Amino acid sequence: MRYTARTDIGQKRDNNEDNLFAKIYDENDALFIVADGLGGYSSGEVASQIAVNSIKDNFELNLKAVKNADNDKVKHFLKQLITVANDKVYQIQQSNKKYNGMGTTVVVVAKINGKIYYESVGDSRLYYINSSKTNIEQITVDDTFVNELLKQDVIKKSEVENHPQKHVLTKAIGIFNRLDTQVNQLDKKDGYLILCSDGLTNMLKNEDILKMVNLNEFSTLSDKFVDQANRNGGTDNITVIVVEI
Repeated sequence: MRYTARTDIGQKRDNNEDNLFAKIYDENDALFIVADGLGGYSSGEVASQIAVNSIKDNFELNLKAVKNADNDKVKHFLKQLITVANDKVYQIQQSNKKYNGMGTTVVVVAKINGKIYYESVGDSRLYYINSSKTNIEQITVDDTFVNELLKQDVIKKSEVENHPQKHVLTKAIGIFNRLDTQVNQLDKKDGYLILCSDGLTNMLKNEDILKMVNLNEFSTLSDKFVDQANRNGGTDNITVIVVEI
């Protein structure tokens, strides 16, 4: 397992509200996080940093306790990481008017006991590219109003991409005092994972992402993705972690 990661302010924003964390602890354990803050200048970056630090700190503090644990215990452990992060952001945004309404998306990939798990809140995404680099698959499902309309058959799949409410979120860390998330195990033995904020996916289509993985050296991929997103407009902060599993 190896990774490359980068976050960038983009071309249009005054500050970077995205945050990331990436670390391989040993051959069996690793943690990768991308968070995209919400709530305007200063608030969003506070929310994303609190969430990333909370998830990382509690993961490291309790990793030994889930060594050799079964899947149910590991999933409960990972779900609690998000719950605690949500509580921390929510308490701050409720107690300080400066931070009212702040929140953050998050996508987390954790390798524990040699198995890979993932969870997400909001519209930061996880993609999987097979080892032969011939196919890209979005693994996470965006927590958006448009996706709710799609589930209810109010709109068609072809209408999602250009829908005016495409980026209206139905879930984010820190907005509500309770947050329900789902932890899943990734049933992939090899290939590539891409964790990213919507600053990347708004600027690059899936086929563009796949093409870039094919055309560039692995060690340069995070830089190449950010550079291309900026060339395409860079309308938001851009954060990406590429992992070879």
